[in-house]
Amino acid sequence: MNSPMKSPLTGRPPTRQTTDEAGLSSFKVMPRELTPFRAKLANGISAAIGLGLAAVNFIPLLQERHLYLQELMAAAGVSALGYYLLRWVTLEACRVTTRIELRMDQVRVRRLSGWESYDRHIEHRFVLLPHDAAEHEQRCNDLATRQAAANGQIVQPPIYFGDSFHVVLVYASHRIDLLTVYGRPQAAAIVARLQHCDQLLDTEAIRVGAGTNPHIDGEWHHTPGGLNDV
Repeated sequence: MNSPMKSPLTGRPPTRQTTDEAGLSSFKVMPRELTPFRAKLANGISAAIGLGLAAVNFIPLLQERHLYLQELMAAAGVSALGYYLLRWVTLEACRVTTRIELRMDQVRVRRLSGWESYDRHIEHRFVLLPHDAAEHEQRCNDLATRQAAANGQIVQPPIYFGDSFHVVLVYASHRIDLLTVYGRPQAAAIVARLQHCDQLLDTEAIRVGAGTNPHIDGEWHHTPGGLNDV
């Protein structure tokens, strides 16, 4: 009989539990998210697509001598549907996958140059940090808002870095950026999943007597709800 209980490893980020050669658990966490740069790129492409669809659907109608309401409504509906569909495709195409593995003895992250490994027996924790460029972006947006107000205009600059976070491995006081995520809920979910897998490995290490980690004490595990200073 299948258990009605939902596994804590379901949902985002995609996570797969496996066993290594010694029969010990390991976890593969593969978040597929937008970075602030890719989110900005996706929004720019979507805006261009929206303008293109509007031009294709409305310019022929405006050239006609007589306009009918149903034709305008049909053109607006087709443009809106096409825009949201292509926007979804654009956002999905701009997402990037990061491969992170947690094993009994190490944490590994896949880079362009190959795998980087870190010893799990050394004190460590997973935390969220605001994007390094968030403060600069805020200052620029404030300046643009004031300049527009001085000219009698109202602008609302988009926020990308202010809504982005670094998922960080604090490794014996060293900051190791694992990935950068656009969207706090998505980033918090990744940190929570990494913390959970890390705690499961600690529990199994105690159960099988595979050694103790100096970070097992509760002080090294933080909830992803708040930001932690390195």
